[in-house]
Amino acid sequence: MAKIKTKFDSLVKLKKMEVEKIENEISQINNQISTLQTQIDQLTQELLQITLPKEGNFAVITQISAMKKAINEQIELKRQNIAFLRGQKNLLNEKLKEANLEYEKMKYLQAEEIKKYLQKLKEKEAKNLDEIALMLFQRKH
Repeated sequence: MAKIKTKFDSLVKLKKMEVEKIENEISQINNQISTLQTQIDQLTQELLQITLPKEGNFAVITQISAMKKAINEQIELKRQNIAFLRGQKNLLNEKLKEANLEYEKMKYLQAEEIKKYLQKLKEKEAKNLDEIALMLFQRKH
């Protein structure tokens, strides 16, 4: 059976593409968050491995403290980036809900149009069968 074309076909396709685009954006954000979290974990491990010497040159102690501070700043910056990305993700999730709702509406309207078409086709077929039966009946009598 050939696919039945409706006036909603292009809208359904468009809405589906919109949903997929948003899903891809969310996936990219999830990947970015995961990458940043891995980097934070690595920096935290690096930070834990740095120990201040018990004695020695004050310049070395200052240098190590500055290095620890720089790593902490990197960690904080990455945490801020994650928070921003999570905010973006929340907005996209809301957008995705709306896009999915629109997509489902269009699919429903498309399905309803197909049902109407098939019902008309069925009625036409029944009418044709009735006419054939009537003609056959008239031939016999």
